[in-house]
Amino acid sequence: MANASALRKSSNPFLAGNLAPVDVETTAFDLSVTGKLPDELSGRYLRNGPNPIGEVNPDSYHWFLGSGMVHGVRINDGKAEWYRNRWVRDR
Repeated sequence: MANASALRKSSNPFLAGNLAPVDVETTAFDLSVTGKLPDELSGRYLRNGPNPIGEVNPDSYHWFLGSGMVHGVRINDGKAEWYRNRWVRDR
């Protein structure tokens, strides 16, 4: 895959900034929270979005093309217990 930090500076808006591809799957526990989560809030927040695997051509790439990634956060008792992301297995 093209270097993720290089793509963050891409002129293609679908490969830059917050839309730049994430190049690793990860899991993190005991996340720090800015502000306060309500103690009553309990569950998972999931976000599904585009995330290409492998080399992409910034001149022709569109976020409708290619693979995706699911991101999730587990919230319980006013804490963000974990975050993880995984590529959508599409083949």
